[in-house]
Amino acid sequence: METSTYFGTDIAGMMHAARAEARRITEANKGDFVSDHKAILERLEAADLITDEEVQTLLDLYVLGYEAGEGKGDPQRAYFESRQVYDRLAAGGNASPVALVVASAAVGSFEISVNPEGSTTVSIARVSYGSSLAGIGAGIGSLLGGPAGGVLGGAIGGLIGGIVDDKKGKK
Repeated sequence: METSTYFGTDIAGMMHAARAEARRITEANKGDFVSDHKAILERLEAADLITDEEVQTLLDLYVLGYEAGEGKGDPQRAYFESRQVYDRLAAGGNASPVALVVASAAVGSFEISVNPEGSTTVSIARVSYGSSLAGIGAGIGSLLGGPAGGVLGGAIGGLIGGIVDDKKGKK
């Protein structure tokens, strides 16, 4: 029977390792959120979960949301651009499942609110954690269960990122 290296690792140990790695990345990039996210994506690429081209696409998606949250971009425009990028990935037929789940989390970081009078508002947290935590979850999940574990871990990470965003408040 072939098992993953981390088969039998306790949850507390994985949480500690994830925190230690997150601290290492954050310290190395001195608070640059975009560089943090790029480091996460490069780890996924090194694990053969996403391609170099997908790294750039996912980084571009992150930057769209980041700039919209920082007030440097229009959240509504950024949302629709993000949807277009995700649609191209999904319809292209050759995107990795991990890239799709991280891209989906990036799109899911936006909140769409419809006013009863007919107007629509698009918002995103100042620094959204959906996409980054999807990437971290994919990395951890892949250690436990290969690419399928990466997809599940990415989905769970994206969901947790959305919860963190809601706790911090939308912009």
